Parts: sequence; structure tokens; C-alpha cells
Amino acid sequence: MMKDNKYNKFLTFLTNCRRVLSCYLYQFFELLAVKNYFFNRVLTQIRRIYYVKAVKIVDVKSTDKVLFIGSGILPSQCIIIAEETGANVLGIDNSKKAVDLSIKYIDKIGLSDKVYIKHGDGAKIPAKDFDAVFIAINVWPINNILNNLAKNLKKDARILYKSYNDDISQILENENLNNVFEVKDKIVNPLSQSNLLIKK
Repeated sequence: MMKDNKYNKFLTFLTNCRRVLSCYLYQFFELLAVKNYFFNRVLTQIRRIYYVKAVKIVDVKSTDKVLFIGSGILPSQCIIIAEETGANVLGIDNSKKAVDLSIKYIDKIGLSDKVYIKHGDGAKIPAKDFDAVFIAINVWPINNILNNLAKNLKKDARILYKSYNDDISQILENENLNNVFEVKDKIVNPLSQSNLLIKK
């Protein structure tokens, strides 16, 4: 039993390490995108392909309150969700610099009435009022964020998390969150996948 617990902690550590590395990679590409029109168009179009599908399986409505954890420097996912659904979207990021840059970007493109960006931590945000929560592939520590949502999210809320190799399923099991959440749907992409979670 002790050996299994150490192994599970090690798997969680590896998952969070992979997320940290991807965080820095995404920040690099997003910084290029806010400074260069070409990179912006490419990154936004790639994300649009995925997030149009994501919005459909999460069934986001214009009246929903949407939270996006890990909105980054270029909050294109938040923008796409707002454009596709008419919903108001709150993007949070734990990097103050990313938040400052993304607020400037949202103001520049004139979407500050639909997309709000704040400095915050997904492991601590009071999530009880949100109908839909999207979790970026590069947020960490993911186990703390999932535990916060398990405790504070309302019963009928939907969560879409993006992961590599479905590594989050192992964390759900390790953290005993399989008793709280069930996977309702899935999107498989070439390099990642996303699962739609609902509370049981």
C-alpha cells in the first residue's frame, strides 16, 4: 500500500512537471503571438479548431458564467468561447505578467465587455457560481485545482480539461475524485485529449 502511494505521488509529480514545461513553451508562443500578427493568426486558428468542438461538448450557453483557468498571455481560448456562445468569460492566470499583457490585448481588440482577465489561482478561486470551467493543458498543480473544483463547484457545472496521454484520469483516481466526477465525453486531438467532467 505504501509503495502504491509513493508511485501515485510520483505519477502526479511527473504530470505536473510536464504541465510546467508546457506552460513555458506556451508562454513563448503566446508572447510571439501578441507581438506579431502572423503568429497571432496561426495560433488563434489552431486553437479555434479545437475550441469550437470544446464549446459544443460543454454545451456553453450565452447565459452561462464561464471560467477559464490558465488563460495565459494570449487569451484566444477565452475570446473564442465568448465569440462562439455570447457568454461572458472570466480568464484567470497565476502569472501577473501574463494577466497584464492579456488585459492590454483584450482592450486592444475591443472585447473587454465579454472577456475579463484576472490574476488568480485555480486551486483557490471560489468556483461556486460558474456553469462551465475550462482548464488549459499547462496549468499546475492540476491535482490541487481539481480538488478545489470538487469541493466548490455546483452540481450541474461542466468541466473540460485538456491533457497529454489522458494523464489526468490517473490523478482523478489517485485523489479519489472518481467518486466526485465522471467523464461524460471526450475529444481526442493529435497531441492531446480533453475530457468533459460532470459531478456525480
